[in-house]
This record gives sequence, structure tokens and C-alpha cells, in this order.
Amino acid sequence: MIDSVRIVEVGPRDGLQSIEETIPTGEKVKYIDMLSEAGCPEIEVTSFVSPKWVPQLADCSDVSSRIHRNENSTYTALVPNLQGLELALENGFRSVAVFTAASVTFSQKNTNCTIEESMKRFETMIPIWEENQMRVRAYISTCWVCPYEGNVGAESVVNVIQDLLDLGVHEISLGDTIGKATPEDVEYLLQIIFDNWPPETFALHMHDTFNMASENVTVGLGMGVRTLDSSAGGVGGCPYAPGASGNIATETAVRICHEQGFETGINIDKLKAAGTFIQSILPS
Repeated sequence: MIDSVRIVEVGPRDGLQSIEETIPTGEKVKYIDMLSEAGCPEIEVTSFVSPKWVPQLADCSDVSSRIHRNENSTYTALVPNLQGLELALENGFRSVAVFTAASVTFSQKNTNCTIEESMKRFETMIPIWEENQMRVRAYISTCWVCPYEGNVGAESVVNVIQDLLDLGVHEISLGDTIGKATPEDVEYLLQIIFDNWPPETFALHMHDTFNMASENVTVGLGMGVRTLDSSAGGVGGCPYAPGASGNIATETAVRICHEQGFETGINIDKLKAAGTFIQSILPS
């Protein structure tokens, strides 16, 4: 059997969240529908976060109700707290994502709480996600380098992973938030992680700020990673990480997978059309 890689398309949420100019709801819906048409196995649609913090996603409920959901795709929403989880549930999501960081300073800047406090927030969500049999993935930002603290030690990452797994999280996405990880850095950390847990538990979320995302993804695939986060059109970044523009483009991630002999189930032509579309409506 040909091995496959699952692509988690994060463009509609992570790709658009830091763009200041408001993108019309209808354009977001069209973008997501194009990604569904392309066969993306998972699409992160939006975030149920306060509009005060992320104005671009103030239309989260409207977008969620208007997209055409493909039965072959998983639709995920990012939720920062219990209220966000309840809203996601009301809007038909059975897959959600939570987020924390391996760096204390970044956690404080990004979520206005410490890493320990973020875990306590997640604890309050457990009864709801268990009762509703929800699938939960978690993002860990700054797994390699923090824009405020510099290099982040592997021990910090391992501790956060253990805490998340103890909460019952199903999948953990390891983020190179400012794109400074080198292939050697990626190999070093993944080796430590995979000595403790199976690669199937993890996704790579690489930013291409310094043009290293492709090499880093290739290293991850070689070590057994089979889930990649990416953004059609290469849009995105984090509003709380200066200079962190540019998730790895889904087009690039799919090309690497196909060149390495992996299946993705994604129609590359339709994917490129989605990437071209979102780039055409973004402010230059």
C-alpha cells in the first residue's frame, strides 16, 4: 500500500487571522468551499475567539453556517476557552483545536495566560468534548524558537505534550511559529519526542519565514510524521509573533508529499485554484 499524508488546511483561520483589512464573509466561504472541492481532508474553518482579539474572524458563526460541508472532509474550529467550545458545538463542529505554547512569554502574549493557566482552561472543556465525543487537536506554538525568549528547550516542549495528552487531546501540532527552526533542530526535537510517543500523534506546523519549511517538512516525513499543517496560497502568520508571516503553502506541502511517494487525496489543480483565489482578494 502507498503511504499517505494527511494535510490539515489552516488557511481560512491561521492564514487570514492577522490580515487587518476585513475580508468579506462570502469570499471566505468561497475559499473554504474551493478547498473542500479540492479534497482537503481537514480544513480549519475559523476561530470562536473574541472579535476584540481577532477582528478578522468576527464572522465565525456566519462563515460556519454558510460553507458547504463535504462528508469526506473534517471541519475544525479553534476554541480559546469554554465559551468558544460551546459556540463551536452550537455551530455544528465536532472537531476543535486548542492552543498553547512551549514559551511562557509567548503564551502570555498570545493567550493572556501562562502555560499552566491554559491547561486549566482546557480542563474546564473536558466534560463537553467527552460528552459530545469531539475530536480535539492541540497546537503548541514556539516549539523551537520564541520571538521573545529565543531558543526553546526540548524539555519545555515535552512537558507541554505530556500535559496535553493527560487532558485527552487526540493530536498535537508542533509549531515553528517564527520559522527559525533548521532541519537539524527539527530532527533533534522530533527524535526526543518520538522516543516517548508515536509519530502518529503529531503534526508539523512549519512557517516559511526564512525559507526552511520545505526542508523541515521533508525531515519530518522521513522520521514518520504523517500529518502536515499548511495554508493554500501560503497566506498567514501570527499577530502575536512579529515577522512570522507565511505558513508553508499547501501547494508546496502536497508537492513534497507527492515527490516523496506519499498520497494526499488532494486535487492539485483545484488546490492551486483556491490558492490563487485567496491571493487575488488579499490586500497587496
